[in-house]
Amino acid sequence: MVLINRTLVAVLGMLSVINVAAAADARVAYRISAGDTVEIGIASAPERTQRAVVQMDGTIALPEVGMISVAGLTAAELQTRMETILPTKIFHQRLTDGREQMIVIKPSDVTAVIAEYRPIYVTGDVLTPGQQAYRPLMTVRQAVAVSGGFSLLRSRANQAGPDPVDLRRDYEGAWGEYTRDYFHAARLRAELQNQAKFDMQAPQGSPLSATFVSAIAEAEAEGLKLSLDNFQQEQTYLEKSAKDAAEQIEMLLKRSQAEADAVKADEADLARITKVFQAGNLTNDRLADVRRGVLLSSSRALETSVELMRTRRQQDDVSRQLERNENLRRIGLLGELKDTNVRLADTTARLRAASQKLQTGASAPAQAVAGERVEAQVTIVRKVDEEWRKQPAEEDTEIMPGDTIEVRFGGALETSAIQ
Repeated sequence: MVLINRTLVAVLGMLSVINVAAAADARVAYRISAGDTVEIGIASAPERTQRAVVQMDGTIALPEVGMISVAGLTAAELQTRMETILPTKIFHQRLTDGREQMIVIKPSDVTAVIAEYRPIYVTGDVLTPGQQAYRPLMTVRQAVAVSGGFSLLRSRANQAGPDPVDLRRDYEGAWGEYTRDYFHAARLRAELQNQAKFDMQAPQGSPLSATFVSAIAEAEAEGLKLSLDNFQQEQTYLEKSAKDAAEQIEMLLKRSQAEADAVKADEADLARITKVFQAGNLTNDRLADVRRGVLLSSSRALETSVELMRTRRQQDDVSRQLERNENLRRIGLLGELKDTNVRLADTTARLRAASQKLQTGASAPAQAVAGERVEAQVTIVRKVDEEWRKQPAEEDTEIMPGDTIEVRFGGALETSAIQ
């Protein structure tokens, strides 16, 4: 196991060395292109040191030599080519006495270097955008520095179209309305299902702070709790009333039965007393007393019957009120949910519009809004194999001659809008 680990470490070390060497090779492998300036010198004739700009066709013009193609060569290959070409040419040198003599050039006398590279171009949200001189191993940070640094004020002054801060304000405001109606709709659906909880997670893609979203969700949760408690208390009261009415009906039914039996007994007694009275064996006062007893028991039975009817009607009213309360509550919640969904649809449309405005207004940089962190976004535009390519870059990314560095500001809010 130890041997395997040592072998692995050795392999990784070799790979690191190879990667470093490859990176070093990549740095020195720059190839000459149109716009670069090369310097050709001859040690034995320093006065013949010449600078030449690489033309569009990739050639340079040297007196007494002519046109030489150098495009696509590295610095080492340029040196080799000049060491090959110049010794074959005949050069003359004027002496102090006015005479001319021929110069013999050896390959070791020739020097060929890239004196100046093609310029780079910095555009966007920097203080002084434009052309800048390139220096070997130059980074994005250095290019921005020589362009005066990042500049939010310049970007705001030069922007065209709507102010991006206003766009983001509208966008964030629409998100606030959407979040409010989103949680309100969730609460209404929970209330329709008699559930005490609902999903309190922020809507997907929301750029609003967690504290703000949580406050809206908690307010709706508290409203749901109060609404359910209030409805339950009202229903409990009505259910108790219905239960009391049922108990009263049961008692009245028993009393009604007892009074009906009493009326029958009194009527039977009246019939017996009447026969005795007709036979002449009973006084008129006794008959009158029995008749009053029958009338009194009949009146009590009638009153009980009326009270029983009234209590039954009250029980029916309470039952209908229980059902009506539930139906009216559901009708109200469904109507409110419908209105909320309409507002959500309208807010969604405004969100899409604000998002598209932010995207089409991408040339206008982002500003810090509501604590949002604003960062510089850098893109390098480079020509690779006759094709222009864009690639994102960090501040410490090395740049190449001829690169265009695009700088613009953006934040989490704008990124969310684009998504």
